[in-house]
Amino acid sequence: MRAYELSNMTRPLLIAGAFRGQRGISRIVVGTDFSLRSEFALARALRLPLGQGSVFAVMHASPPLDGRDGPGGTVSGERCLRKAVTSVCRRMRHRVDVDVREELRQGDPVESASEVSDALEAELVVLGRPHVTYPVRELAVDSMVRRMVRRLGASVLVVVPHPVRAYTRPLVAVDFSRASRRALELTLRLCPAPAPVDVLHVVDTRGEEEALRSVGAPPERWLLLRQEREHAAHTALVRFLAPYRETGRELEARVRSGEPAEGILSEAAERSSDLLALAMSGLEARTPLTERVLARAGCDVLVARHATPAA
Repeated sequence: MRAYELSNMTRPLLIAGAFRGQRGISRIVVGTDFSLRSEFALARALRLPLGQGSVFAVMHASPPLDGRDGPGGTVSGERCLRKAVTSVCRRMRHRVDVDVREELRQGDPVESASEVSDALEAELVVLGRPHVTYPVRELAVDSMVRRMVRRLGASVLVVVPHPVRAYTRPLVAVDFSRASRRALELTLRLCPAPAPVDVLHVVDTRGEEEALRSVGAPPERWLLLRQEREHAAHTALVRFLAPYRETGRELEARVRSGEPAEGILSEAAERSSDLLALAMSGLEARTPLTERVLARAGCDVLVARHATPAA
């Protein structure tokens, strides 16, 4: 298939309906270790739009200490978790249709979160992340956020500490794949109208430009190449967004050239985006772009997954 050519496999994933993009989230899991960043994650989750009859689960996993298992080797979080769940119930007292649950587990937090999200068939797992520090470092091998994003089969919303308000300027990075449609549609559900949504595609022509430079081509050649690629990408992006514009949503198509991660982060900074969404496919995927964005983004990051049907 030629570059930027769309096929029937990239049709919208939204369910049928007059206004398909405002269903909200129906099954959400919030991971907490009772730290400040977990409090921000919980506050953010409480501001997300929830669908009718939703499940809202608050999860804590107590890791074993000193290599021992059982009550003697774990830190009991039952009382703290119960307090957090009670607070959630109080905040949602007007939503009698929402099923608030507490999930207390023992063992590795990542494996526990995976078990809970699979059992509940969660659409979204919400986690907290510390502030970005400078100079910016990549995510550590044992980083909880990195392990969660790699391991979980559900979409993950990574929340940074900042004032919790409704999202007003989300940015979605797409590559025209089916997973990108999942990222866009999940963002539309998290950010109901009238919030405008910026949709970005980054054109990476570095390899072709380097090949032209190596044979001594004049600058006009690789500048023309970049212009042609950007025009083709913009045309494809307009087609990509057409079904969603029919629902009445305000979508702004944006195209940049360069290294994808740098382009995504630069666009988010220039647009003052409060939510940055991108797609990831496959369990335990190794995606340097996703992890680089997670390490350096100054806003919340949504890593959307398109669940693979069970065999």
